[in-house]
Amino acid sequence: MSDMLILPIDPSRPLLLLSAPSPQFKDRANGVVATDRDTGAPLMEASVTLPTENGTPQVLRVSIPTPGVPDGLAMGATVKATGLTFLTGEKNGRTWQIFRATAITPAK
Repeated sequence: MSDMLILPIDPSRPLLLLSAPSPQFKDRANGVVATDRDTGAPLMEASVTLPTENGTPQVLRVSIPTPGVPDGLAMGATVKATGLTFLTGEKNGRTWQIFRATAITPAK
């Protein structure tokens, strides 16, 4: 595996929740939930939009460990993502990209 690139994303930017957080699966067919490599916590995923400088929103699918996802988040809520990063790398000759956050919370 080649080097992994990790880019932080400005945590002050509000995000619009496009889907309520739901379990992320490693193997959906067999019901195997994905887990955080560092903590072992089950992962949730949520789709959000990130506003950009040119006005075109970017849709991100973000993985979040379960302890960082409060109950009651619903589609259309404005949220903040703590520790939001973009990770990319290569494995077995294939490039991969994911967005991760340590927590997602309602924006005040």
